[in-house]
Amino acid sequence: MDNSNKINILTSSGKYPVFVGWDILDKILDCVKIIKGVNTIFIISDQGSFQYAMKLKNILEKHAILVELYSIDSGEENKNLETVIKIYNWLSKLKAERRNLLIGVGGGVVGDLSGFIAATYLRGLYFGLVPTTLLAMVDSSIGGKVAVDLENGKNLVGAFYQPKFVLNDIETLDTLPKREFISGWAEVIKHALIFDLTLFEHFEKNYKNIKKGNKNTIELIRRSIELKANCVSGDEKETKGHRILLNYGHTIAHALESLTGYSKYLHGEAVSIGMMGAAYISESLGLISSEVVNRQKLLLGNFGLPIKILEKININLLLDIMQSDKKTVDNSINWVVLNNIGSASISNSVSREIVLLSLDKLIYTN
Repeated sequence: MDNSNKINILTSSGKYPVFVGWDILDKILDCVKIIKGVNTIFIISDQGSFQYAMKLKNILEKHAILVELYSIDSGEENKNLETVIKIYNWLSKLKAERRNLLIGVGGGVVGDLSGFIAATYLRGLYFGLVPTTLLAMVDSSIGGKVAVDLENGKNLVGAFYQPKFVLNDIETLDTLPKREFISGWAEVIKHALIFDLTLFEHFEKNYKNIKKGNKNTIELIRRSIELKANCVSGDEKETKGHRILLNYGHTIAHALESLTGYSKYLHGEAVSIGMMGAAYISESLGLISSEVVNRQKLLLGNFGLPIKILEKININLLLDIMQSDKKTVDNSINWVVLNNIGSASISNSVSREIVLLSLDKLIYTN
């Protein structure tokens, strides 16, 4: 692909490419050629990404590839088993086969959902991703985690299932609502906080221009994807401990999303608040200074991301929800904490008192 960058993700089943570029949706044909013998493609999208799904459909059909399209309602509340069953039935009626390709076109919800369906229908369909949100590009599309939500928790039913390719056309971000675009920067900043001091400092100095988006963000997005790719390639199924570092801020974030019914906060917004909670815990453990906490707080604020919980919530209930998190072992939460900007580690010996005090700092007071 002459006008895009390629990053290879290494997995136990081989490697797959992640392409990053501007105006490269027509390169979907090159992506499909990676998989030999594909003659039927099923696309799953949502309302926000439907125009891009249609564009891909038109491109593929011009080359005599049969394409079927299924669109779901947007929103995390639709990432559930009920939606999964509807799509299973759709695939069944259309006589989908294991050699067919399923492509998820959209944000993290579509990616997680379509990946879970690809992993489980007929014990595995070929799978590809075309993310159309910043959050999906730098986070959920990388690493093969696919899942759906249950009423009492996020991503509790899932699998590790790698795509055959990921195609990131940065131009699709131009139509993203401003709030969703801002939300996506939380994961990019997270990667800098846990892995890359230089990238964090670049954000500190240039946040005003970065927030505007456009072609100038390609290299930053590519670097963020590369950081996550390097991490997941060495710990594909979270068995070595390194990949868990990517969950910085997520323990609190997932619980907050669940407690508020996935309707109050976008995922990146919840992660931003969660990272502040994790930073307060890190400070209480003596790992980082208040200066580091404030640098994180200032950067998140400069990007327009929330650093406080604005509504009244039950802190004890929030903590109870955290106890059912996937990263909990023997009723002890594996907290991802900062050692410094650009360096993180895991602690499973954080007292309930420290957690509660840190959560209390997240509550907004007039």
